Amino acid sequence: MAARAARGAPPQPRRVTLTSAGALDPAASIFTGPGGTPLVYCGDGAVAAARARLGAVAEVAGAGDPPSLAKVLANLSAERSIASVLIEGGSRILRDALTADLADELRLAVAPFFVGAPDVPRFGLPGAYPHGPARPMRLAAVRRVGSVAVLHYLLGDRPRPAALRPLSPC
Repeated sequence: MAARAARGAPPQPRRVTLTSAGALDPAASIFTGPGGTPLVYCGDGAVAAARARLGAVAEVAGAGDPPSLAKVLANLSAERSIASVLIEGGSRILRDALTADLADELRLAVAPFFVGAPDVPRFGLPGAYPHGPARPMRLAAVRRVGSVAVLHYLLGDRPRPAALRPLSPC
């Protein structure tokens, strides 16, 4: 929290969720705790129902139809002055962030086991990913967290604020 305060950021990051229909439980843990009022983006057609359901615990905004991660990130930047976003998502959100070249970095955790069940979601859904052999990601750091290896890759050449630059480049 001290590092965030030193950068002029609020003590806790704002909690943001992107959902198609906005059918979230208002008692869910995302709606409690530090970080101010959570922000829920949903499909434009679901905004009224989501506001009726979540209006007491969250701010609700439209994200297009179908909901668009690019639209959410543009709104966070232009309308809410949020310059840094941690995207934790399922296969579709991660594919959308990577194929649309919306992310500046990727932190990939490699666990010491395989999950091969056919019904388990995959990290990389089919898509036109920009980081192939002709434009590879740049490894910035490797960190061990218990028995997990966390690989930190830089994805682009866009300028990054000093506070977001990797501390241990390879």
